[in-house]
Amino acid sequence: MAIPISATLTPTSSTLVITPKPFTPTTYARYGTCVTSPLESDLQSHPSDIPQPRYPEQMAPESANQRSALKSPTISTLTNNYASSTSPSTVRPSMSLFCSFPRKPTAAFPVTHIERHPYTSQTFVPTGLANSEDTFYLVVSAPTLEGQVRDGIRNPPDLDRMEAFVARGDQAVTYAAGTWHSPMIVVGTRRVDFVVYQWVNGVVGDDCELCQVGGEASVDLSKVTGGAKEKAKL
Repeated sequence: MAIPISATLTPTSSTLVITPKPFTPTTYARYGTCVTSPLESDLQSHPSDIPQPRYPEQMAPESANQRSALKSPTISTLTNNYASSTSPSTVRPSMSLFCSFPRKPTAAFPVTHIERHPYTSQTFVPTGLANSEDTFYLVVSAPTLEGQVRDGIRNPPDLDRMEAFVARGDQAVTYAAGTWHSPMIVVGTRRVDFVVYQWVNGVVGDDCELCQVGGEASVDLSKVTGGAKEKAKL
């Protein structure tokens, strides 16, 4: 289903350049959740003592499956606010698959659209992509200008404060309900298939609101080369 463009919104600076940041539970907390393992990558067997998670936003894991696994009880919030929508009676959970084709990396990668899901969180889980590969995906989000109206859009995005994050194959993202974000952007050499979980009611304006970004907003990818080594440097 094609989502109609609700408005064209332009940053104050017509040539906005965004420097990408590391994608972690801490850096992304204001927009939603970076879902990533709480364990160090070199832990390959059940430890005698339960380790503390790597980030303060994560819950401590607990032993499971006869001590053959560590379970993190809550890794992300799933939100359903459709009781306030135009059609709350038709809401249902949805699990879909987005097969996102790669874009060629450029020094200034354009950000052309931004969207939000007013009543639901939305989680993207990449499949089949290692964190060491050159292919990655961009998480681009913007704060909300609460109480404002621009070009007919209530609570529009603050495009001047857009942020970008470089996410790898061992990380999933949950956009909190109402969070403005770009459609999925995969950069590199291969397609990435994402399992996507959200709530829907089948009403286009309720399920997704899409705006075009005017001007020349872009993410500076000149120093992002891919791979686990680059992830540590960002």
